[in-house]
Amino acid sequence: MADDRFKKLLDRNNSLIAKRGPWMNFWQQLADVMLPTQANFTTKPNPGEARGQTIYDGTPRLALRDLSTTLDGLIKPKSASWFDVVTDNEELNEIDEVKVWLEEVKSRMWNAIYRKDARFIQRSGEVDLNLACFGWGVLWIQENKYRNGLLFRSFPNSTCAIDENEEGIIDTLSIEEHLTLPQAINIYRKVGKQPSKCIADAMNGVGKNYKDKNFKFVHLVLPNTDYQAGLIGGRGMAFKSCLLDVEGEQIVEEQGYYEFPAAVPRWETAPGEVYARSPGMIALPDAQTLQAMGKTLLIGGQRAVDPPIWVVNDSVMSPLRTFPGGVTVLDASDSGGSPVGSFPVSTNLPLGREMQMDYRAMVEAAFFKNVFNLPIETRQMTATEIIARKEEFIRIIGPVFGRLESDYIGHIAERSFGIMDRAGAFPPRPEQMIDAKVTFTFQSPIQQARKQMEIAGLAQSLQFLAPLAEVQPEILDNFAGDEITRDAPQWGGMPTKWLRSKKAVEELRAARQQGAVQQQQLAEAGPLTQSLKNVAQAESLLAQT
Repeated sequence: MADDRFKKLLDRNNSLIAKRGPWMNFWQQLADVMLPTQANFTTKPNPGEARGQTIYDGTPRLALRDLSTTLDGLIKPKSASWFDVVTDNEELNEIDEVKVWLEEVKSRMWNAIYRKDARFIQRSGEVDLNLACFGWGVLWIQENKYRNGLLFRSFPNSTCAIDENEEGIIDTLSIEEHLTLPQAINIYRKVGKQPSKCIADAMNGVGKNYKDKNFKFVHLVLPNTDYQAGLIGGRGMAFKSCLLDVEGEQIVEEQGYYEFPAAVPRWETAPGEVYARSPGMIALPDAQTLQAMGKTLLIGGQRAVDPPIWVVNDSVMSPLRTFPGGVTVLDASDSGGSPVGSFPVSTNLPLGREMQMDYRAMVEAAFFKNVFNLPIETRQMTATEIIARKEEFIRIIGPVFGRLESDYIGHIAERSFGIMDRAGAFPPRPEQMIDAKVTFTFQSPIQQARKQMEIAGLAQSLQFLAPLAEVQPEILDNFAGDEITRDAPQWGGMPTKWLRSKKAVEELRAARQQGAVQQQQLAEAGPLTQSLKNVAQAESLLAQT
């Protein structure tokens, strides 16, 4: 018999499953058209079974892929730094020792995230697809089994259920997994427990098809109601984790997490809804229409190339066959005297193609293809036009990336930092920031566009003031050249450690000034030295005479 704690946890899981129930058919329709590999919300295809047989136009799938790869390239590109490590104290961020430490932390985090065995690129790419198609996804972040690095995992949306707290933050996650007998046995061995009766019976060969049977396990992550910040152990962890053997009716393992262990990005949420809306949902009606049009045009094209024909027969009749290449047998009296003929074929294929292109454009617009082309610059564009286009880009896409920074890449950075910090993967903190809180800023396309606008604004200002500066050079004193220089790494992504510290700059300038003074003194002393030398030579000559 299951104990009360197991029943309460299972009831909580069942309530999460019930809350996602109304969305299942919607997600199934989306997956059927755009992501057939995950079309298992209301149906359960067998492994290796062919999928996507009803897809006649690949535009929705291509548009989905383009959006997911664009998201990856814009918010977490491997080719550029997409996050910065800072403190919550602006004054500390200006201290050179703190800057160097933060830069080193950033470098180590970057290397840990993009290690080959961390699987970040692969798993986050799968989440990006789910995000663009269904509006949400789950990226699990943990320490690897060797405890020497990070590990990222993704799960099909059909196996996950989520819930949020009163502040609208995801704090509950359920993951359902169906494990084979060896996998289930291994789970129990890891935690040092005896397998449940159903698994033990399968181990002993009891029951039918025990070797091919799958066992349902549920991993449930919940807020820790006994949480007290600063304590060591389970009560000091903000979240608790429970692994349930559903058929065996027992709790296999309990542990905790200091941070929520998964990043759960959501595209766009409506009031009162936990699950998000997605670009795929906007594109779905047009995508389904495209499939119907694609099928019709395909059949129409086949008819035009291989039209259905009729032949005569004096005694045998057949059903009407109008499919491409179909042969219909007619009575000789109905043939008009011809032994063989073809049925009339529609000539409206160009019109159908035009309609198809219109629907393709609407699907691509739903996936923001036109929006992501806004920042493209050409040689013919003026600086004012570039700024205007970037402002339009920020206005349209800014709200979306704001949410993704907070719930997606923000949580990736915070969770990764927490795991590595507790593992001692960072150098000792400078004395000035022992109690400081580490936070993160992100080099999103919005931030980059804003910085580029700042640079363009500075260039325009200097260009405007250049004529005036020629007659009144002192107006340039209004520009804080040192501050502009020290902010330059943020504009171009240059490492902060490439800049000299403020103290080193002051010492360099002092040495340069002292050298200039000495040169001036030598220059001023030159004539006097030469005069003294001439007097000495004259005295020497007089002495000789």
